[in-house]
Parts: sequence; C-alpha cells; structure tokens
Amino acid sequence: MTTNHVPVSPGQLAPLYASTDGLSGKVALVCEGGGQRGIFTAGVLDVFMEEGFDPFDILIGTSAGAQNLSSFMCQARGYAREVITGYTTRAEFFRPLHFARGGDLVDLDWYFDVLANRLPLDTATGLGRLGRRQLLFCSTRAGDYRPHYFDPRHSDWLTGLKASSAIPLFYRAGVEWQGERYLDGGVADAVPVREAYRRGARTLVVVRTVPQHSRFSLHWARRLEGWIGRERLGELMQMVAAHERCFNDTRDFISRPPADARIIEISPHRPLHSRVLGSSRQQLDQDYQLGRHCGLYFLHTLGPAVAALGRQ
Repeated sequence: MTTNHVPVSPGQLAPLYASTDGLSGKVALVCEGGGQRGIFTAGVLDVFMEEGFDPFDILIGTSAGAQNLSSFMCQARGYAREVITGYTTRAEFFRPLHFARGGDLVDLDWYFDVLANRLPLDTATGLGRLGRRQLLFCSTRAGDYRPHYFDPRHSDWLTGLKASSAIPLFYRAGVEWQGERYLDGGVADAVPVREAYRRGARTLVVVRTVPQHSRFSLHWARRLEGWIGRERLGELMQMVAAHERCFNDTRDFISRPPADARIIEISPHRPLHSRVLGSSRQQLDQDYQLGRHCGLYFLHTLGPAVAALGRQ
C-alpha cells in the first residue's frame, strides 16, 4: 500500500510501503525545532549514525533541529544529547529570575561559547562529508519575519546555528550578519519541508518534536503577554502572525503533499515530557529514549526503501 504521507510512530502503526515506483528526485532530512524537545530528534539521529543510515541529499533544520543536524553531519554521536542534557539545564543558560528583572531568559552567548570552546564540533569533517549536498539552518529575518536559510559553506557555521536558535523575546539581541538581524527560525519556518521540496527533494523524512495532528495554539503567546507586558504586544503579535502562517502552511503541506512527493513523518505518539525550556534531566532522558525507539522503528520498516532512493 502506498501513500504520500506516512506517519511513523510505534504508538500508531502506519501503512507501510516497500516500493519506490514512480519516485525520483532528492531525499531530504528535515528537523523541526522545539528547544529542549530537540532531545527526541537527538535520539532519532543517534540511531541513524549508529546504523550508518545517511541517504540524504538535503538536510535542513530549524533551531534545535539545525543543531541536531550539525551533530549528524559531523558524525558526533551523542553530542546533541550531551549538549541539551548537560548545558541547557544549567543556571548559566536558563535564567528565569534574570528574565523577571528585565534580562534575557536564556544566555545564548554563554551557550555558544561552550559550543565553540568547550565542546567544539569537528566542522571540517562535517564540510568534508557534505560534498555536493545541501545543509541549511533556517532563521527568521527580523525586518520582515521571512525565513532565511544559512549555508555553513557560505557563513560561519556557529553564526548560522546561533541565528537559527535566537528565540525572540527570550534572547532579545538576535544575531547580526551582513547588516541584517536574525531570530529563531521557528517564527518563519519551524518545519522547513516546503523549502526542501523547492530545492528538489521528493522523498522527505521529517523529524517532528510534537505529535502528528498537533494544532496551533495561542496559549504560549498569552503567557508571554503576561511576562513581557502589553507595551511589547505589537511586536509579539507580528511574530505570532508569522508563526501561525508558517505553522498552518506546513501542516497542510505535510498532510497533503504534492503528487510527486512523499513525506515520512517521524514523531512522538504522545506529547513529550520535555518542554521548550526548563525540563528536568529525567524528562529529557525519557524523550531521548523515545526518539531512539522511533528511529529504530523507522529503520526497520521504511529505512530500506528510503536508502534505495538515496543519492541516486
């Protein structure tokens, strides 16, 4: 049985396909953001690395998804798990009291200093493995809230990652690059499947950090309104509008992809225990193990068919 949208989760068995008849074009790996919920993606990609599964022509991610793809391209198994569990849980990074006093909720400068100096990725290996493939980190241009896709071959690798991860209102400065200011890519393109398709991908493996059929909610925006005050509500609602637009467009694209594309959606079958920020190590470990479980399930069911298409 074939279908253009195949959800992959051990908690909800999906119709599988074994044939690749009628499919051509590139294979993409697309990774959603989600802050600490990216620990689920870390579990999926660690399994991919352990099994040597890498048929992808295009790799594109947002925020935590971009960070996970960096670990994958550099073949740093366990790196994303170590960074999320060991450093985003620290008081130096997550600072709610500082935020209540008017500062930033997260110290992204400290975090990227850790990535640059204490836990540097082997980006030379990453660029060597990249070859003619495309690796892209999605960010949001602050001037118009439109997406921008950083290519680490044409910009500093960590600058692109930081721009993709600069959560608006939580890290107010954003990231300056070539005269523009950039914010977290989740505002403009949280799950960049359409961009992967535009660049030629026709089989898209999409790793989500929320369950399939999740709906857009303004609950988080209302909470932020209470934290930041009504005087900044205008800026907030512009970002909400951009995020809602991209969320709805992405949901429609994934559920009803073009006739010449197939989307395989790896997602948790239930909401993750982890939150965007403020998760415990126990919650993170539970969701990492769930990601590993989902990654193995995908490899044992659909992996061979995807591998047969890869880099033809």
